[in-house]
Amino acid sequence: MGQLQEGATRMIEATRRHYDAHHFIEGGNARVRWWRTFLAGFLSDQEVRGALIADVGSSVGEISRGLIDRGGRLVCLDISLESLRRCRELNPEAVVVHGNALNLPFADESFDHVISIGVLHHTPDCRLGFRQVVRVTAPGGSIVVFLYNKWNPYYLAYKAFAPVRAHIPLTSVPNWMVRLMQPLVKLHFGRGLDDQELRNLVGDAFWTPRATFHSVREVRGWGGEEGLTFVGSKRFFMGYAHVYHFRKPGQALPAGRREVQFQCLTCQAAPMVQHHGAIRCPKCGESYPIEQGIVRVLN
Repeated sequence: MGQLQEGATRMIEATRRHYDAHHFIEGGNARVRWWRTFLAGFLSDQEVRGALIADVGSSVGEISRGLIDRGGRLVCLDISLESLRRCRELNPEAVVVHGNALNLPFADESFDHVISIGVLHHTPDCRLGFRQVVRVTAPGGSIVVFLYNKWNPYYLAYKAFAPVRAHIPLTSVPNWMVRLMQPLVKLHFGRGLDDQELRNLVGDAFWTPRATFHSVREVRGWGGEEGLTFVGSKRFFMGYAHVYHFRKPGQALPAGRREVQFQCLTCQAAPMVQHHGAIRCPKCGESYPIEQGIVRVLN
């Protein structure tokens, strides 16, 4: 178990370094609008308005921005501090947290809804990440997760690419090779990307330290094990991923009734309290500083 924990820690640190250097691309207002519309198929305006929603793995926060525009109150968590600095600029209304999806610093059942878009499959333990998302979702709430599809050519391509990823750093790949992705990018995003954006996108697709791939049957099984109701799923672009919608049984509170409740990762006490520019545990004294508007759970 110790070796597994040590290996997971190394993988988390590698993932943090990767996305600090190559955060996911920004699509601007067009991407915000696209995701705002897409997520409306999972979370109605009535469900979003006034609700406290966690975006686990928010990156630069464009998906969160669309939910804020629809009246949601967002908590954005990511492992990449550089991504969160941009998220803070895009979403000044949100609570922004530098944290780990496998050990969420929030109290049980503290969010009306939770989304995690394209993130849990980059962690050392996707199943544990899913369990954490379920833990912090309140009864009556929705869980929306985006995960790579095992039954798609991308799975084989990522596996076959392992020797290249292991021996050639992303920074050494020439621009002409990165530009070979441009036709597929235009088909997917409806626009071309500059060289740095292309490099970041290729980095996310093939140089990310870890990616796991999952079938619909497997993920539905996770939901069943957690006692969730499966609402439905949608195939994403060319079927390389699915977006899953689960609901946690129980009676939802009226919108606007919840506030952010941090949980101490040292002693598990909740809620923590804000005190002198930090989030502090009243039981053991553990403290998470707030620096430039970001709650620093991770150093």
